[in-house]
Amino acid sequence: MPQDTLEQRAVLWTQALVRVPSVSGSPACLQVLETARDLIESTGVEADIRILFPEAPNPVLLARTGRGKAGVTELMLSGHVDVVPPAGMEDPWSARIEGDRMHGRGTTDMKSGAACALTTFCEAARQGVDGVLWLILSTDEETAAQGVVRALSCPDAPRPQLCVICEPTGLCVRSAHRGDCWIRVDFTGKSAHSSRPHLGINAIEAAALFIVHAKKRLPELLAGNAAAGPASSSIDLVSGGAAENVVPASASVTIDFRYQGVESAQVQCDRIEKILSEVRTDPDFPPVSTSLTVTGDWTALSTDMTQPLAQAAVAALGESLGHIPETTEMTGWGEGGSMQKFGIPAFYFGPGDGPLAHTPKESVSVSEIKTAVKALFHLVDRLVVHPKL
Repeated sequence: MPQDTLEQRAVLWTQALVRVPSVSGSPACLQVLETARDLIESTGVEADIRILFPEAPNPVLLARTGRGKAGVTELMLSGHVDVVPPAGMEDPWSARIEGDRMHGRGTTDMKSGAACALTTFCEAARQGVDGVLWLILSTDEETAAQGVVRALSCPDAPRPQLCVICEPTGLCVRSAHRGDCWIRVDFTGKSAHSSRPHLGINAIEAAALFIVHAKKRLPELLAGNAAAGPASSSIDLVSGGAAENVVPASASVTIDFRYQGVESAQVQCDRIEKILSEVRTDPDFPPVSTSLTVTGDWTALSTDMTQPLAQAAVAALGESLGHIPETTEMTGWGEGGSMQKFGIPAFYFGPGDGPLAHTPKESVSVSEIKTAVKALFHLVDRLVVHPKL
């Protein structure tokens, strides 16, 4: 695969991935990984390619190439190839190109980035990698995000010195983001016929009073630990009741917390317990029992970009881009948190405008795909193909 075809190949491979309707949890998630494997194999490069957990809802592609010379960098390229449902999109899977824009679900988030990782991996394998280059593609980043965790938990799992995740960053570097946890608060009361509500204990009324109190108190409690950095909460799910004529014996409220890595899900649970103790003093609060369940918890990312390898990676990107890319935090969560959980430093770099992700107008600049893959290969070239460190 001559290098002068690298940019066009990244565009064509983006289209190939987008045309697979790999909505998270669907059978097409395995199909899109098989497509990625076939693309690698079509180049004839030497690489060990495996699809892990093919029968599971979250299969993962893991590929390796390189001579593994002592003292040479071990690097990983990462991305996800699952997408959210294409609600509101007229033609989500065509990957049509109009002018400089490619349209379709996943063009931005993040099949263009995944295609850049794929083509870079293959070109590096063609030229020969002195160190080790890994490629990992997941299929459940948009949901439970456990595929990468499962893959990195295997006995022979890779432990690279640096991972570049090709999420849409608009060709900037994102080296940190907050952790994310979901906490469900369950309220248990007593059912009764609605014609005799005094015989029951209304769990929905308890949940409603809790919501009103939490809306005011959570921002105050989160701001109370400003030294930990910005944090936020959002009340996102409410459920309860059995029928229109039954006093509800159960209700639940789920809160999404975004927190700095120095905190934890338990810290957020403690805040909820404080609010519950306060709202119980309200004479209108029914005598319900309560319990808390952490239904999801995803690690924060905080990569030290002053380390020599990280600095070399950013410098290589800058050489290709013609300027040193801006390095900032990312507002959302990504699989860099999973990498950090296993002690793997990571940062994000890829094509695409993040605000277009998950929208009916999702698209990506073709020229930005080409710029991104050139920069990504230049990074890999400097670190593991013709290493300068």
